[in-house]
Order: sequence, then structure tokens, then C-alpha cells
Amino acid sequence: MLRKTISVTAVFFLLTAVGNGLCNAKFADAARQRFAQAAGVGVSAANTRSYLSSLMPSRKWVEHFTEGEQDPNKPRHGDGYKFDGELGWVCRKAVLGRSIDGSKGFYNYESDGARKVINSANKACRIHTYGNSFTHCDQVSDGETWQEYLAAHLREPVRNYGVGGYSVYQAYLRILRVEKRNPAKYIILNIFDDDHFRNLDAWRAIRFGPEPASQCGWTLPHLRVNVQERICRQVPNILARSEDVYKLCDEQFVRETFKDDPVLHLVLAARVGGKMSQRLTEPAAVSFGIPDEIISNVARAEQLKKIHTEAALYATENIITWTEQFAERTGKKLMIILSFGKRNVTAALQGRRRFDHSFTEWLKNKPYPVIDMRDEFERGYAKFNGEVETYLKPYYNGHHTPRGNFFTAWAIKKYVVEWLEPKPLPYR
Repeated sequence: MLRKTISVTAVFFLLTAVGNGLCNAKFADAARQRFAQAAGVGVSAANTRSYLSSLMPSRKWVEHFTEGEQDPNKPRHGDGYKFDGELGWVCRKAVLGRSIDGSKGFYNYESDGARKVINSANKACRIHTYGNSFTHCDQVSDGETWQEYLAAHLREPVRNYGVGGYSVYQAYLRILRVEKRNPAKYIILNIFDDDHFRNLDAWRAIRFGPEPASQCGWTLPHLRVNVQERICRQVPNILARSEDVYKLCDEQFVRETFKDDPVLHLVLAARVGGKMSQRLTEPAAVSFGIPDEIISNVARAEQLKKIHTEAALYATENIITWTEQFAERTGKKLMIILSFGKRNVTAALQGRRRFDHSFTEWLKNKPYPVIDMRDEFERGYAKFNGEVETYLKPYYNGHHTPRGNFFTAWAIKKYVVEWLEPKPLPYR
């Protein structure tokens, strides 16, 4: 049974998710006080204010984010991203460091926002790809993405609409936008391991920490969920105009807007640690509607992480369902790829239990291709005589190296060829 302790966030889920408008200010204030009684232990108002204040960007950073293009001779904070009221941010032309062997990466884009198309650019495109930086292919230049490697082999273009830092929900919203203006028959949704958790972020900096730890630490459209009640509510970006972003420089606005954010509560509870953190598990579970039985057998130290994971995966399941419904309505074919950072691939190769086991079980028997890149790396590692670290090193440089992107393209090639009708030119 779900705990009876309740937070303002949980009340908000239950009363506004169905759009009935019953949650008035007086009732919300009462619920907020009840959460404070449960969660106030160890996470004081002063601690909350201090942490939120540490996340505030400078006005100069906001200016860089919302105005102008990059000058390669004058690097700026957050270059490569620009404000988008609906999606949070999109990519813009840039030359950035951190590419392979200390080189710079060159990032260029088509008029519709897709990354520069190189192979078969003059041909009609029937494959669109969406996702975060592992779709966009951060840290490599335009021709070194897995889409371009795949396009070169298939002899047809594969358009890349990935954007660094995106959640699954942001990628879904970009699907709706792009496919309305420039539709394609085949859609690949690439989901990275952290993308599940990003679904729940109202302000990315809350979880990623103060700038410059994240160059996409801005507000974004997100989801509010209650797993027990099977509620998943879509919440637009709170800062929908470029001038609104300057509100993040206002301490009072930041405090009043985010003090009740459930992800903030999780982050602060984890920062407190020890017994204090354990006492905050109950209100955190209520905020996301996580039943007792899901966390009762989990070690105390891992319960907050389990709560966050269950809520995040539930959010992604809803997004995939919406994407399936969109594909069915519009006559499109769907493919899902699960991509992972080096840490989670290492865990898989070492035989550790996968953090998203329930989610991958949920994906089984879907009527479209689902490719788990951990499985592809496992197949390669089975033929390798050496340590996991040695095996993976050529494929990762934070994101995938050009070799890692080539590995991805070649791993999914057989699924893509089977998926397409008519077959690509080399397979006719």
C-alpha cells in the first residue's frame, strides 16, 4: 500500500493530471506544510535556498544562451546550444573541443535543424533519428556520426535530429515538431541511460549541479508522474520566452518556483546522506507514487536511487506508448535503440544486473525492432581476449569516438536493412 504521508507534488499530480482544476491555493498550501513536516528533517529551508542559489546562471550566460551565434575566435559558455521555448534548447553551429586526440569537432546543421547531411544529401530521406547527444554524436565532426556511416553504406540519407542533453520526452516533442513539417516513413528513437531521469527534470541544473558542469542546465518540458495512480502529466517548459530565462538570475523566483520540485527533494536528500537521508525516503516515495513493495527489499542506502529510477522508467514507458500511438496514426515505422555510457556498458560486460531490467522486460515482444547496444557490445567482447577497460577504450571519449559511432552503425545495420521496404539500394 502507498504511504499515507503526502507531498504537495503528489497532491498536484492527483488533482491536475486529469485537468479537473480542483487544486486551489489554500489546499496546496496545506499539503506543502505536510510535506515540510515529513521532509524538513535534515533539509532545512536555508539548505534549500543555498543549493538553489548555487545553480543560478549569470546574466552573461543567459545572454549567450538566448542570443547570437558562436564566434570561433571567442568561445563562450554553452556554445553549441540555443534557447527554444518549447523544447528547452536546440543545437546551433559551433566548433567545440574535446574531440578525439585533442582535436576540435565541427558542428553544422540543415535549415530544419538536422545535423549536416553529407552522404546522399541530394536524395529524399526516409529515415529520421531522434534522441540526445549519443544520437547527435557529440565530440565528433559532422561526417563521423553513426548516421553518416550508416548512410554511406545504405546509399541513402539518414537525418540526425539528436540534441545534446535531451530527455526522452524532449526527443518525443521534437518528433512531433519535425514530422509535422518534414515527415519521414521510418523513425529511430535512441534512448540513452540518463534520458529516463531527464524526463523528470524541470530545471536540469538541479540534478546536474551548478554551471559549468552542464552546458544544458536550463529549464525544459518535463513529466510529473505518480506510479501508483498510473498518472503521467506533461508539463511545458516554464520559461517559454527568451526574456523569461533571465528569471533564473532572480533568487526569489528560483526559490519560489523550484522549492517544491520532487527532483530537488531527491537531490537534497542524497546530499544529506546517512540517517537523515533515510528519513526522507518516505516523502520522496510518496512524491512519485512508489508503493512500499517496490523498495521494501532494497537496502536503505539505495532506496532513493530506486525511487528515482522507478519513476523515470515509468515516464519513459508512457513516452514510448505515445510515440507508438503517433506512429500508428501517421503510418510510420518505429525502431528503438538503447544506448549507454561507458559505465553501464562496463557493468553489463561484467555481468552485473542492469538498472533498467524492468523496462527492457516491458519492451520485449514489441512489434518493432528494439536494439540494446549492451547486447551488441557483449557480442564483440565475447571475441576479445583482454580486460573490459581495454576493450571499450577505443569506443568512448566521454561520448562515442568515431570508432564507437562506426561500431553503432555496423551493429544496427542488419536491423535497419530488415526494417526498410523497399530494401536499400545495395540490398536489392
